[in-house]
Amino acid sequence: MGLGVLYAASADATPQLAAPWPCGVTYSITQGHNTGSHTAEGAYAWDIGIGLGGEVSAPADGTVRMIRMDSNSYGCDSAYANDANYVIIDFGDGTEALFLHLQAGSSNLQVGQAVKRGDVVARVGNSGWICGTHLHFQIQQTCGSWWCQSIPSSFQAFGDPAPGTSITSDNCGPPPSCDARLSGSELVIDEQNSACFERATSYWWDVAEGYAGHHYYTFTTDATNVETFGRWHFHVDTAGDYELWAHIPNSEASSERAVYEVFDGASTTRSPSVNQASQKGWVSLGVYSLTQGEDRHVTLGDNTGENYDALMRKLAFDAIRWSPAGSAGSGGTGNGGSSASGGAASVGGTGNQSSGGSANAAAGTTGNWPGAGSAGVGATGDGGSAGAGFNPATSTSDGDSGCACRVGDTHRPARHASWAGLGALLSLWVRRRRRAAR
Repeated sequence: MGLGVLYAASADATPQLAAPWPCGVTYSITQGHNTGSHTAEGAYAWDIGIGLGGEVSAPADGTVRMIRMDSNSYGCDSAYANDANYVIIDFGDGTEALFLHLQAGSSNLQVGQAVKRGDVVARVGNSGWICGTHLHFQIQQTCGSWWCQSIPSSFQAFGDPAPGTSITSDNCGPPPSCDARLSGSELVIDEQNSACFERATSYWWDVAEGYAGHHYYTFTTDATNVETFGRWHFHVDTAGDYELWAHIPNSEASSERAVYEVFDGASTTRSPSVNQASQKGWVSLGVYSLTQGEDRHVTLGDNTGENYDALMRKLAFDAIRWSPAGSAGSGGTGNGGSSASGGAASVGGTGNQSSGGSANAAAGTTGNWPGAGSAGVGATGDGGSAGAGFNPATSTSDGDSGCACRVGDTHRPARHASWAGLGALLSLWVRRRRRAAR
């Protein structure tokens, strides 16, 4: 599916959000979460190395809640904190997107105006408290100001990207529409259906075996936060109790602690742990009460509690199936599937941990997906002069893109990374290189 979707961990109803710049253009992340100036209200934000004049685009359909386009004042000092130009796009569910440090006069949008995903909303400029030209972007809770509490979120294809990660936008218009609808009968959602199955990060491998002759896998980790996840989307036309099944392929599936998370429209429930190394074919994950509505989903994350370097276990992503509770499981419909029986004991949203990051002791896994506030690493980049031009072909910021994206005069500008931070970045780079080489 390419780059695109962000998910606010505390607001599952938030629409799928594409990269906040035009389709096909590549930029790099220059500052991540909880680093440098990204603390407190702005902790869950990214700085993106978009140069002077670079366009930014609506990440989803929404309405302009606030806009400022009249400031030409900027500098690497807290005195400029309230001089930034910005556009805020409200999604109507209590969450919104903030574009900060925009060029004066670069947008003609008006408060209350509707925008569509992919619409150009403004250009990056020099305004406010900045130490180099860049875009500050965050998903935040709606409040009475332009500067509100940011929300943990992550990119669909790259998770929570560390500084230096290059991202090519696929913000090319409306996302593909998922047609998987649960209407009181059996529903199979195959991972090869790109409109209904979402993959986060680039750590994916294809295998020509499994349900319909295919599945994906990634490697497990014991990280606190999820990095790579797969998500099966569907809609519920007929509410009721449904049994969830996961197809576990015969090969390239060795995780012993796979936990699936079911979003039913209001809350998230964790399934019992699945041993993919020994449980094959259609495996029941229990019975869940589903309400009528759009965009329900099942998610499987890589942070199973199984260390990557020590165990090298593979987490498989194959088809899932919903069937009315109590009906006989069809079993064996996939490649190598064993027969499954219906009528598994109901977990129905009780007893298992809800979403929000608490650990499931029985499964030995940790929560906090996706990207619930994991700390970014790397240099924050203070100082530097404003850029002198914009070249989308090179897709780099023209100046040092350190961000002092704060409000008021009590916050300090970004500082250079410590040796410990650089060591953490090197460790992350080595780990990713090793994963990519597998």
